[in-house]
Amino acid sequence: EESGAVLVQENFPNDSGGYDSLLAVTGEEVKVAFEATYAWEYVFEELEDRVEEVKLAHPKRTEAITKERIKTDVRASEALAQLLRMGWLPEAWAPPKKTRKVREKLRRRAYLVWKRTGFKNKIKADLAKRGIRRKFSYSEDDKKWLRSLEMDSVNDYLNMVESLNDPIERVTREVEKEARATKEAKLLMTIPGVGFVRSLTIAVEIGDIGRFSSSKELCSYTGIVPSTKDSGSKSIHGSITKEGNKYLRYAMVESAWSHTKFAENSYLTKYFHKLAAKKEDQTAIVATGRKMLKAVYWMLKREQKFRPQG
Repeated sequence: EESGAVLVQENFPNDSGGYDSLLAVTGEEVKVAFEATYAWEYVFEELEDRVEEVKLAHPKRTEAITKERIKTDVRASEALAQLLRMGWLPEAWAPPKKTRKVREKLRRRAYLVWKRTGFKNKIKADLAKRGIRRKFSYSEDDKKWLRSLEMDSVNDYLNMVESLNDPIERVTREVEKEARATKEAKLLMTIPGVGFVRSLTIAVEIGDIGRFSSSKELCSYTGIVPSTKDSGSKSIHGSITKEGNKYLRYAMVESAWSHTKFAENSYLTKYFHKLAAKKEDQTAIVATGRKMLKAVYWMLKREQKFRPQG
């Protein structure tokens, strides 16, 4: 309750019946907080239309505030309730239902492509073991050539590649249709090298650009900023934090690679080559991805197309 006293504290099943039994005790005029952990979407959708308010708690930030070393369900639930009551709950973003569905589709496609790439890499590795280093694609002629080798492992992996092609192509068509109907994605496609898949990925992973007060805050959310250690009067910058949205981070780095190939005179490409002359390409491209993300922030904020000259 508002004074901080615990009224109810008990276990209940994590299913529709469990939430019915909980709300039968508490009533529906309540605020709910729970940690943004595995399968949080199911809990959110069970409750979002039934209670006064649902908030996702950021697990790491919540733990840092409560400083709990021994974490039990009893103590964790009370800590969340108290933080919610006092307005101190460190929140994680919960996208709208439509955005969640599009985001799930994009992440599913990314996973399928990743698996297919893995099987293709297995084929290359097995050919290399036989001393076969011929370049090939996955055209019908090249697939016939691979089959003609009569290697069981290659045939098995090729079967998996072919089985993944149909669902990837189907989801890709759906994603393209969604991207062309999404204002933010269409705007991001004005960046050379950023196609409909990555533009839609960036758009839905960011969500409402208004929730970020600056481009720096967006970069921090993405985990694409350098880690920093302060010691006395010195600040030491290391590799990127990687504490943030990994899907957005990956999309920005891959978009940066594509951009440098398709836009030779862009200020981003020039920035990449300037850094690459001093550092490793991977370090330079991550920094370029971060700079591109800052451009994305202002494009979405101002609803402006990409400007190659900066």
